[in-house]
Amino acid sequence: MHNRFLKLIGTFLFIIILALSTVLISAVFFPKEAVIVPHITPDLTRLQSSPVIISHQFPFEKTTINLTFPVNVSVYEGAKQADKATTVYGNISETIWLSQSYRAMIQDPAQDSTYTALLAAADKIRLRQKLSDDEYLELITVYIQSLRYETREQNPVKFPVETVVDNAGDCDDKSLLLAGLLSREGYPVALLLFGPESHMAVGVGSDDYHYKNTGYAFVETTNYSFIGVPTDKLGGNLTLYSDPVIIPISNGTKLFSSGNKTTYIYDMYVLSDQKVKELEPQVKSIGSDLTSQQEKIAQLESQIQEIRNTGNSGSYNAQVAVHNTLVSDYNTQLNTYRKLFARYQNYALIHNYILEHMYDRKGVFEYVKKNMPV
Repeated sequence: MHNRFLKLIGTFLFIIILALSTVLISAVFFPKEAVIVPHITPDLTRLQSSPVIISHQFPFEKTTINLTFPVNVSVYEGAKQADKATTVYGNISETIWLSQSYRAMIQDPAQDSTYTALLAAADKIRLRQKLSDDEYLELITVYIQSLRYETREQNPVKFPVETVVDNAGDCDDKSLLLAGLLSREGYPVALLLFGPESHMAVGVGSDDYHYKNTGYAFVETTNYSFIGVPTDKLGGNLTLYSDPVIIPISNGTKLFSSGNKTTYIYDMYVLSDQKVKELEPQVKSIGSDLTSQQEKIAQLESQIQEIRNTGNSGSYNAQVAVHNTLVSDYNTQLNTYRKLFARYQNYALIHNYILEHMYDRKGVFEYVKKNMPV
């Protein structure tokens, strides 16, 4: 009886231990809900390597900027070798695990030295050129926009340190880098993820002129564009039409305060394009009429010369009167044409100047205010 009781106790304890072990193993190896995000393990074989010196030139305002700073090679190599896949256990929404993954890639502590060195180089430029806070924000943004746009099929998103060293990236690569830099400079920053269009941009804190209902000013990273002005078209004439998923990265206190100026520039960009399209048919039509009148006047002058040679003064005087009327009408229309063409050319110059200087918000604003017809 005693032995039987001991066996029952042993069996009961075995069942409890087995159950606890099962729960423990399940929790460790098969968690109910967990997100395993990418991370950087520096390459130990490159710890003693000299830093790679990054030197990148790009236009900004009225000058060319040369941004030079060091990057830790072991961190860069570790980022390149890292598994970029995010592992998800349990019923976790795509928005949540994507957000955790992007934040981890931006904020990975191994990249601290890269952010610090890059921003130190940018700060030297700010002090040297006496840039305002808004201009400094634009400087960092234009740096990112100037990096070569590069995309490959099934190319996983890069860590920011990779984008820096490669001097290239696609929309999400460049957006992660910009978000990382601006968050360290004290701005409220978010990633704006457009799922249907497979596009990513950045949202930055602004005192006004927010994009849709995001609460942020729109910042495109793939090409030169002004802060607060949404991109018109993506590659292949694709238009952004969906509402973005907002992925907050930081809650800073600095705000972009020149949205009124970039909005004015954009409005004048649209208006100048409309005016060019309105005036172009009139310019062509009047130009064609002037050409026809020139031909008529030339023919009449030839006829008048022939009549003059015959000595028929009556006919000669009559044709001269017709000629003078044609020339007078021509000059009147030519004067109209010149004024119309000057307006057309002015709008075209403004439109093209804006298009070609999207790295110089301050200069473009001054140019447009000075040259835009009232």
